[in-house]
Amino acid sequence: MFSSPSKTVLRLTLRSPAAVASRASPRGFASLAAPLQAKVDGFCKDVEKHLPKDGKGAVFATAWLATDNVYVALMNKHFPEILNGMSLVAIDTLHLFPETLVCAKEVEAKYGKKALWKLPKDVTTREEFISMYGDCED
Repeated sequence: MFSSPSKTVLRLTLRSPAAVASRASPRGFASLAAPLQAKVDGFCKDVEKHLPKDGKGAVFATAWLATDNVYVALMNKHFPEILNGMSLVAIDTLHLFPETLVCAKEVEAKYGKKALWKLPKDVTTREEFISMYGDCED
């Protein structure tokens, strides 16, 4: 993490369990490799069991949380044909942080998967939202 006068940026890097284990010191993160791989294996089994092989009719709604982005990365790595065929729906509450919007564009570009953006009913700006629904911060 680093800071500048106007913002703080946190960069996360996901590594494979093997990469984590190879960089770990004796007291480090090597013990996480097996449980992490077990979670990925479980994810893959669930995708194979529940999603159509071509992705058609499947929808993933995202608010661009870190876990949402990990889902897209895992789908791209293990099931690119499903990711290609499924719909990615982005929920824009008109209260997203500017960094979240940057992240969203980067995820769309990296994985070549454009999202269908959805906004609150009858508004397109935060000002319209506040006028129609009130300020959620009050």
